[in-house]
Amino acid sequence: MLTGQAGAGVGLGALVALVLAACTHGGASLAQTPPEPAAIAAGRTLVERDCSTCHAVGPEGDSPLAQAPHFRDLHQRFDVEGLAEAFAEGIVVGHGPMPNWRYEPDDVQALIAYLKSLETPPAGR
Repeated sequence: MLTGQAGAGVGLGALVALVLAACTHGGASLAQTPPEPAAIAAGRTLVERDCSTCHAVGPEGDSPLAQAPHFRDLHQRFDVEGLAEAFAEGIVVGHGPMPNWRYEPDDVQALIAYLKSLETPPAGR
């Protein structure tokens, strides 16, 4: 746990989320810049290794575990960038047994990049 001047604790996941939200690149938020192909590929490798046993992790197909949400639909239910803290600190879910995965900051960025790559714009855009 990191502590500030007043001694208040800040979890690593919260710090990662703050950094991702506050960083800018050429005047644009990192969340608004397209994910890098290398980050997307790294994220796909992580989700195939850690998540595909239960979740549909690609752009199509059903989840092997019926109650596990499809990753391609997560952006409809969650702010994907907001999942950074959960990936860093451990995800708590309501769909049944799930390992308590915790990821390092580079892996968190890769996971977010991959999830963002699965987003599809609403029909009519």
